[in-house]
Amino acid sequence: MKKMMRKTGFGGALLIILASALLAGCGKEADDRENYRKIVDDYAVFTLEQDGDSAAYDRALEAVGSYLENDSGDSLENARKVVSDTLEQMESDADKAVSYELSEELAAVLAEYGVDQEEYAINANMRAAYLSDYIESLKTLRYYLEPESKAERDLLRDDLEFLYGFQRDSQTSEKGFYYYSINYWFAGWDGDQKAYVEEKVIKNLKSYEAENPVWEDSRDAVEQKMNLYLDQMEELQYRLEEHIGRSQEDLYQMELPSE
Repeated sequence: MKKMMRKTGFGGALLIILASALLAGCGKEADDRENYRKIVDDYAVFTLEQDGDSAAYDRALEAVGSYLENDSGDSLENARKVVSDTLEQMESDADKAVSYELSEELAAVLAEYGVDQEEYAINANMRAAYLSDYIESLKTLRYYLEPESKAERDLLRDDLEFLYGFQRDSQTSEKGFYYYSINYWFAGWDGDQKAYVEEKVIKNLKSYEAENPVWEDSRDAVEQKMNLYLDQMEELQYRLEEHIGRSQEDLYQMELPSE
């Protein structure tokens, strides 16, 4: 009986060890299956920061648009304040921006899910470039809003209206492009994985958006939509260059000596 008890005890201990190993293995498999959360959590941090910058730029453009629709002292002062405050904040954020560094742990997870590590890191580091573009646009808007003389502002109004329209339309195209860039990274994900992207990223967006958005399941389909936005931005850039050319020609004609 004692031997049997010892044997039974040993067998019980062995079963416990085997069961523990089995549970540990299941836990590791569960952890591996949920590694996608590490990607999404990391991606959400820098993407929502970039989206927040875009939302701040939206508000500045909205203030300028309100001034152009209702040329009053209050709307002018509000536009000046919002543009200046946004510019100051973005310059501060740009000065404090730190370079993104991909951890070895996340790099391994990205490889597991077939995500290009270099491309991912470049995307994570784009905030500084986006801020630089916003800052230059805001400086230009501030220049056209600064004159105290109404006569001088009236002289610049046509250019301000064109510039505002250009920046507004460019921002609309860029927001659509950036929305689908999120889709690009997670195309092909479904079920719990897709739901987690929606919970952590999509539902928290304040600016990035597309008209009648449809989540695509393949990167090829996503790239087609992104290319449409790139075409729009290229067309807008062409319009800007045309406007600058006409303005330079008008200035040249004004400087010609009258006969």
